Amino acid sequence: MTGPAEVPARPTATEDTPAAPGWVESRVDALFGSLPQQGPSLRLLRNAYLDCLAAGLGGAGDLDCAHDRCRAALMKQLTAREGLGASAARAFEQKLEALEAEITARI
Repeated sequence: MTGPAEVPARPTATEDTPAAPGWVESRVDALFGSLPQQGPSLRLLRNAYLDCLAAGLGGAGDLDCAHDRCRAALMKQLTAREGLGASAARAFEQKLEALEAEITARI
């Protein structure tokens, strides 16, 4: 039998899915660890940011534009939902920009 019934609805762990390089995850962990806020909601934002970066790496589009979208979405959540202050937000955003530039340079 062939057809949709044999195709998993979601990729399994053994299938190829976009992923950020391992060194990126450790750097993102360090960046998020430097924030004054901590907790489960911040972990969700971290995971969403990594997923967004990975999706950008797997696409054929402009990597810098993908990074910009990921960073903008994250910063919106950090300031609106997590209450990150303006100066802390700008400093964190600059660190993200540096990481994203390094990702682009290494790809």
